[in-house]
Amino acid sequence: METIAKKQEGICWKGRKLKDLLGESERLYEETGCYYGLEKLKLHEDDPLKLELLFSRLLAATVAGREATRMISGSPLVREVAELATALYTAEGDCVLQSTGIIIHIPLMGQVIKYMISQNYEEVEGINEGDIFTSNDNAIAGMHPPDVYDICPIFWQGKLIAWAATVIMEAELGAISPGCMPSAATERFVDGLRFSAEKTGVNDEFLPSVIRRIRFSTRLPDLFILDRKGALGANVKVREEIKEVAQEFGVEYFLEGAREIIEMERRAQLNRVRTRTVPGKLHSPVAFENYMTRTFVPPHHAIDQVTLVPMDFFIKPDGKYFLDLDGAGPWGWHPSNTTPSSMTGAMCLALTQTIAYTGSANHGTILCADMNLPYDTYVNPSSPNIATQNLFSFPINGGSVWIGLQSRAFFSRGFVEECMVGSPGTALYSMAGKDHMGNDFGFLMTDVAGTHGSGAFAIRDGFSSYAIWQPVTDMGNCEIWELILPLIWTGRNLLPDGCGWGKYRSGFAIVGNWMIYKTPLLVFDCTPVVMADKIYPNTGTHGGYPAVGPFYKLVTNANTDELIKEMKPLAHGMGYPGKGDIEENIKGKFALETSRGVTMKDVSKHGDWIQLSYGSQGGGFGDPIKRDVKLIKRDLDNRLITIDACRKIHCAEANYDRTRDEWIIDDKKTEQLRKEKIRARLKKGIPVKEWYKNRRKDILQKNMPDLIKTMYNGSLEKGKRWPGEFRAFWGLPENFTF
Repeated sequence: METIAKKQEGICWKGRKLKDLLGESERLYEETGCYYGLEKLKLHEDDPLKLELLFSRLLAATVAGREATRMISGSPLVREVAELATALYTAEGDCVLQSTGIIIHIPLMGQVIKYMISQNYEEVEGINEGDIFTSNDNAIAGMHPPDVYDICPIFWQGKLIAWAATVIMEAELGAISPGCMPSAATERFVDGLRFSAEKTGVNDEFLPSVIRRIRFSTRLPDLFILDRKGALGANVKVREEIKEVAQEFGVEYFLEGAREIIEMERRAQLNRVRTRTVPGKLHSPVAFENYMTRTFVPPHHAIDQVTLVPMDFFIKPDGKYFLDLDGAGPWGWHPSNTTPSSMTGAMCLALTQTIAYTGSANHGTILCADMNLPYDTYVNPSSPNIATQNLFSFPINGGSVWIGLQSRAFFSRGFVEECMVGSPGTALYSMAGKDHMGNDFGFLMTDVAGTHGSGAFAIRDGFSSYAIWQPVTDMGNCEIWELILPLIWTGRNLLPDGCGWGKYRSGFAIVGNWMIYKTPLLVFDCTPVVMADKIYPNTGTHGGYPAVGPFYKLVTNANTDELIKEMKPLAHGMGYPGKGDIEENIKGKFALETSRGVTMKDVSKHGDWIQLSYGSQGGGFGDPIKRDVKLIKRDLDNRLITIDACRKIHCAEANYDRTRDEWIIDDKKTEQLRKEKIRARLKKGIPVKEWYKNRRKDILQKNMPDLIKTMYNGSLEKGKRWPGEFRAFWGLPENFTF
């Protein structure tokens, strides 16, 4: 009998089984509304400073683990841009706290742990001290396959008490060329190397079979393997610190304290929402463009598609958020669908960057947000075989819109300093071919984290060098990138006139110039992170304007060697808009691409050039003609805007004083220009009733492009509530379709 009892004993503290712990946690939350049924916070009430000390020790462990990884990794994505994060989880997979970094993955690594619990890894696979589990399968959880999760159990006196997990983004995954986020990925079978919550190591070492698989499956295996070792180093550092904490505080205190930390954050999040927002409903549609006829895909996937996702954001009186995406259109064979898991990551990202930014965000934060994600739609595809390279599409496009909606709720409550006009519309690029040492390679460039401009705020201009998905934004050092890539950096500059205009403008994106170096073969892919070609989500608010989109300029068969020999100028920046030095100085075959999700058709080689502005940026806040002339002068003096754009958009006149090397605002002329602009607007404007009548006529006559008609039909077919509201608003027949 004793032997049988031992076999049935679980691996968790006091012999509990993982499934039982998870089931108990969910049941207690359902019954009480409090995490793990903690209606009273005994540890906090008895000694709040001791609990705060526990929190600080745990937080320091995750931050230290993350920094240790940066010293081990060889990838510039980790060392330069810091594309990683480390977190601590309860035994049942709930996040207790997290380091800085790419925190969008924090709840998702917990979902992988819960998947392992649901699949009974405890008995089937076995979970032991020193084990390593790796996952980048987005059918289980995740944002896209390049973000690889390494997860390690933490044991104390032979019992599992927690998990440590680290996410690192890989630049190369062996996917369909080029790089790790190719525009041509239309189904999961071309996503590249995949680990499906797999045991990849024992006794703190990766299995030889795993190392072999990485070497034979990726184009940059050394970077991938070093990242795995870096992630393991972070997890081991957290694990050993937790053991010291368990020794010092007592394991029972650690277990109970971790739960109270989660419950305290849940209550804090509800209080933040109640304090800073006004309950109610906010609405905005989001559109996603996928033009699969512009890249290289199988014929049956070469379909252009625009998908509508109506977004209703409810703020409840108790402080809970509810996101209802009823009316979301159909999913498709393209890389930009999203999933319930990635939507959870999106919510984590948006919350931690806008309202839950105290450093204590965890599972308790996410408990305060629910979503309706209709099955068999763009936000919850019914096929397990969809491509998952770009699940980031909704978090960045839709997340930007959601931030704008939440900002309106802040504004309504008077928290104007919290209002931000969305987030940038990220664009990336991948490259593949031969590197400058003659090796086959593929690479996703991620210095974009530092090239964005944020949306404007209600009380000030937006930030330059900003990325919501990477809070510790950094472009990295050019010299480090040049060690890896066959490129020479010849200039980085803010893009003049590239902001979202307004009373307060957005930040500026950065434009980069590269000379292609010592390679006979290089191709570029405009990665489809955000498929916004004609319908932009970052449209500005309160009268602000949207910003410009990305562009990719490629010059092949360039005369670079001749220019260098003659010591003539090369390309270093944009120069005056429309008269850039790449056009002025470089001779060759020019190609310009402004879309995302396409592959540049020309093949490049040594001496060719590429100039990119792929950071994009958010919109402006307020009417541009109400911008303070002192701010306009500052932007003119800093060469951020041109006098032509200043006159056209701000309706401000200024003259350049060469002796003083500064711009002088002509106040009288500016006042005149702005009065003329207001009169012109009034003359151009029409009453809302007339606008509504004209647009309704367009709808009834179906006077719009076929892609848009198909888009509306998709939402009318899939939605339950939204179709009725749409037809009622426009006074349409009950069964109207386009």
